[in-house]
Amino acid sequence: MHDAPQISPEHKHVTRDVVAQLPKVLLHDHLESGLRGLKGDPAAAIAALQSPEAVEQAVREACEDLLADGVVYAELRISPELYTEQGMTMRRAVDAAVAGLDVPGIDARLILTAMRHLDAVAEVAQLTVDTYGGADGPIVGFDLAGPEEGNALSEHAEALRLLRENWIPTTLHAGSQAGVESIAEAVQLGAVRLGHGVRVFDDFGVDLEGIRPGQVSSWIRDRHIALELCPSMEVRMGVSEQLADHPLVLLQQLGFTCTVNTGDRSERTLTDEFMDLVDTFDYGLEELFDITLKAIQNSFCDEETRQRILETQILPAYEELADDELTEPGEGAE
Repeated sequence: MHDAPQISPEHKHVTRDVVAQLPKVLLHDHLESGLRGLKGDPAAAIAALQSPEAVEQAVREACEDLLADGVVYAELRISPELYTEQGMTMRRAVDAAVAGLDVPGIDARLILTAMRHLDAVAEVAQLTVDTYGGADGPIVGFDLAGPEEGNALSEHAEALRLLRENWIPTTLHAGSQAGVESIAEAVQLGAVRLGHGVRVFDDFGVDLEGIRPGQVSSWIRDRHIALELCPSMEVRMGVSEQLADHPLVLLQQLGFTCTVNTGDRSERTLTDEFMDLVDTFDYGLEELFDITLKAIQNSFCDEETRQRILETQILPAYEELADDELTEPGEGAE
């Protein structure tokens, strides 16, 4: 347990310089989206990730870029099946990615991601089992990404069963393109976090007393299954027409466990995402701390690591800002 920093809810004047320096936690980010010099060109990025040296360099540079953005803990998603076009094995790609994590100042881990519309889901699941060394290791989980429509998660039920039997934490992309049926399927197949999950609001009803979550969304809320929201990305995907219409605030008010992520870094950093919340929803330090706390609490690493990062990096930074808030410039002057 810990004592939250005593930040006034009235503290809403947060500058970009302050946000840039805040310790951040990133749970949903795809390596291929953020390659230096190739952002916004996924085909070129994948073509560039066809050797162990390239994979290691890309992971290292991603960690360096995240560190420069104030990220203290990150779970990078790599898609090893996409890196085999020139003969590199998936295992070699994973080993190279692990080597790239060694960047001082940031605790970065890997989530192995399979593409639900391709043919290697079972193989990537087995690779995750083979390389998972526990929650304190470099590989912390498994993900299924790719188009939701026409690619039901149930087609990969055996692969997901293998992961459950071996106690591998699993996050599944659901509820960004398809609706609540996709989300329900993900939870039933063992997802302990939801990649996006934003369309959980499709399960809401309205009566005279207000908005009421339905059966699926209530289950997700009441069991604190974290939503890996990526607000600006979800706007680009058409979930809402503009950021002001994004359901993040509503989901938080209804008690859902919400984290905020980049999803991809082709255009945005996590500082950009946080500043969007400041500018659009009038978020202050209290709200940014809550998002960061939810993220580290729902990371796939071990509890000892969570507490260490919280107690030695996140809390001290916010406590210092809370102390500064109590001593405004000029206070005490005659």
